[in-house]
Formats: sequence, structure tokens, C-alpha cells
Amino acid sequence: MNVLCMSIQKNLEIINHHQKEIILLNQIGGLLGWDQQTYMPPEASIGRAEQEAFVSSLVHKKMIADEFFNAVIALQKEKLDARTTRLVTKLHKDLSKSRKLPLTFVEELSKTTSLAFDAWQEARKKQDFTIFKPHLEKIVTLKQKQATYISPSSVSYDMLIDDFEEGMTVAKLEPLFEQLKEGLLEILTNIEKSKLYKNQKEILLQKSFPKNDQIYFCEDVFRRIGLSTDSSRIDFAQHPFETSLGFNDIRITTNIRNSPLFSFFSTVHEAGHALYELDLSEKKIYDFLQNAPSYGLHESQSRFWELFIAKNKFFWQYYFPLFKRKFKLSGTRQDWYREIHFIAPSLIRIESDEVHYCMHIILRFEIEKGLLDGSIRVADLPKIWNEKMKKYLGIVPKNDAEGVLQDVHWSSGSFGYFPSYALGTLYAAQLYSALQKQIPSIEKDIVRGDFIGIQKWLKEKVHAFGAFFTADDLIKKVTGEGLNPSVFLNHLREKYGKLYGF
Repeated sequence: MNVLCMSIQKNLEIINHHQKEIILLNQIGGLLGWDQQTYMPPEASIGRAEQEAFVSSLVHKKMIADEFFNAVIALQKEKLDARTTRLVTKLHKDLSKSRKLPLTFVEELSKTTSLAFDAWQEARKKQDFTIFKPHLEKIVTLKQKQATYISPSSVSYDMLIDDFEEGMTVAKLEPLFEQLKEGLLEILTNIEKSKLYKNQKEILLQKSFPKNDQIYFCEDVFRRIGLSTDSSRIDFAQHPFETSLGFNDIRITTNIRNSPLFSFFSTVHEAGHALYELDLSEKKIYDFLQNAPSYGLHESQSRFWELFIAKNKFFWQYYFPLFKRKFKLSGTRQDWYREIHFIAPSLIRIESDEVHYCMHIILRFEIEKGLLDGSIRVADLPKIWNEKMKKYLGIVPKNDAEGVLQDVHWSSGSFGYFPSYALGTLYAAQLYSALQKQIPSIEKDIVRGDFIGIQKWLKEKVHAFGAFFTADDLIKKVTGEGLNPSVFLNHLREKYGKLYGF
């Protein structure tokens, strides 16, 4: 082996060593976070904040280590294979951003958000935003500071969005969301003019759905779409989520409420994330490319299963007889399908129907943008939230718990995350359209409750690449075009046009 090859090999060994340790530490941090939201005793919050801050500081020290950064710089000058070139490019960007953040700042942000989570839970319980307000004010200040550290001359919110959706900016999102908003309002107007809308009344969904039976169906659909308790598990949390804690250790949570649809669809949603993570970890490689290229692409996997499979009429040809027997339903499958697709504005984002859902995201995007640029004060959030709810959804929360306190994200400092939910929904529509074209018989599989073909297609077309491509490039590769809101809007027009007769 010549000197040049030895140098490349040595630098590759350095970056592989650091990546592995960072990923392992992040998994440990993920375990602490999972426990905090599921089983941790409430009075353990101060100690947990110290633990999470300590792990975050260890991760940051690894990220900014000179040895790691210098190895990346050296490899940028070498001729490498395509995958290693992409990895080095990604590492350089991620490490450069991390090196701009002081260790004291990282520790402070971690401790602040850990304590804020418990304050958020208490505020929700007491329906009182003022309990959470001082914590959120501190988080907003820290996130503004973070953006300034990274790029003092750039739009603050852009710096945060980029952490979740590489290359996305406010300037790109605003026209995209405006197109989406106009299309959704047009569809909602047509629905609201319909006689079927004015006369819709829940009958089947008004009966009692025992908790144990809801859990039965959560566990059933968990298995049917490809998960196993050998490598995953379902627990319960206030806000459903999925987290990857290591190879073959993917956790999801749900929440049992009055309607069986919340627990069922949230389980399907989080299971979509889990299937992606299981495929990503299959190679057991500790590097930054064994990950989704963006949170929006990751979200596309959960929205794909939730909206385009579990809310598909063919899915209910298989599943309704099971529901009917277990819950002793008296209506027909057509009655059930219509009821689970009733359109009505919801105060709660994660309980929203698929037509209103993205309006919830646009509302949050506008608020986050205002908080980061200083045009919105934290103290004014409940009022602004309610005004936007009235404007976009025509309803107003009765209290802070069903209004400004409903999402966990701000307590964790995840500013810039919300746009990924809308982007994921748009990506999911394009992926399902491509699946239908590439496998025309797929709906026959869904009717039989056979999802193996869907799993294989997603694994081959999306999961196998990790972060080798950007989200936009991967969508172009699979569907033949970049992000296109029209596919989702056309899906809604066709589906709800039939349901509501417009």
C-alpha cells in the first residue's frame, strides 16, 4: 500500500471511529428521552436534565474534535468513491456548524429543553401557558443565538430549518405553502357547500371503544405492516413518537383516547417511521449516511402508511370486518369508510383530517418564523395562536392545552421541524402515485392485507439509499419530478370529490 492510500485509510479510520461514538452517544441520549416521555417518575426531571446535558456535551466534544475535522478536510482533497465523497461532504457541513457552537451553549440548551419538557407537561395538565412561558422564552432566545452563531448574516429561521430539511429556506417554503393553502381552501370550500357535509353525523364512531380492544388493534396493525416485538415495541406517551435506540431497537408510542382511530392511526404513523429505521440500521453501519436525508423524507414514510395505506378504501375492505367483530359495529363498510373520512376542523393537529392537517402546519410555520425574527413575542402566543386558528380553521381553542400547548416540539427546541410534516405529506403523495404506476396490482395486495410488496418497494426505492441523495434528488429519482404540491391536492380533490359529491 503506497503512502497516499495509507493516508486515506488512516483518515477514514478516524472519521469512522468518531462517527460510531457520536451515534452511540446519540442513541444513549435517545434512550434517556424515551424514558422521560414514557416511564420516568415526574420528580426525576432535574437529574434527567443533568444527564441529558452531560450526554449532549460529550456528543458536541466529539463533533468539534480537531482530529475528526482535520481528517474530513484531508479526505476532501482525495479522489474517493461516490458514497465516501457524499459522506465527507455531509460531515464537513455538519461539523462546520457544530464547531461554531460553544460547548457551554450546547450544555445550556440541553438542560433548558429537558426542564422545559416537564414544565410543558405541567402546563398542559393545568391548561395554563404561563407555566411554560418562561421556559419557552429562554428556548427562543437560545435558538436565535444558535442561528447567529452559525451564520450571523443569514435569516435565523433558515439556519434552523436546514437542520431538518437540508437546503430548505423561508423563501422556498412561503410560495410552496401559499400554493398548498390556496388549494386546500378551495377543496374545503367545495366540501362545505356539499349537502353531504351539512348532513354528516357520526353514528358508528360515537359508541364506546374499550381500551383493551384499541390496544389489540394497535398491536395487530403493528405486526401486519412488518414490525416485530423482537426488534421494536409499543408504549404510551402524551405525544406519540418513534425513536431509534440502536440496531434492532426501534421504539414507538401511541396514546389511547375515546376514538379507536387516534390510537390506530398514530400507531400506523409511528410504525412507518420504525420500518424506515429498521431498514436503515439493517447494514449495521455507524455513519451519518445511514440516516434519512431529511426529516421531511422520514415523515413521508409515516404519512405514506397513515394516509395512503391505512386510510385507503382497499385497506378497509380487509380491516373493517375485523373492527366490526371486535367492536360489535352494526353499520356497513361504506358507512365506516365515510365516517372515518368526515371533514371537520379539529383543534388538535394530530387528530386532524387530511384536508385540514397542513393548515395546522402552515399556522405553526408562520408563528415560528415570527418568534425567530422577533415580530412575535412568546407572551402573545396564546392570543396569536387563537387568531390564526380562527382565520385558517374557523375554530378557537377553549384553553391553552388544546391550543398553543398541544405540541411537544417547542419544549425540545425543535424550531424548524414543523415544515417537515407538510413536506412529508407532499412527498408521501408523490411516492404513492409512483407506487401505483410501477406496481398496478398493489391495491389487490392491500385488499388481502398483504403489505410485503409495499415494504419491499419502499426499501428498494427509498430506504436503501439512506442520506446518499438529498430528499429532493431522491424524490426525483423515484417519481421523476421534484417536490410537487399538485399531486397531493389532486389526490384530495379526487378522493373527497367522490365522498362529498363535488
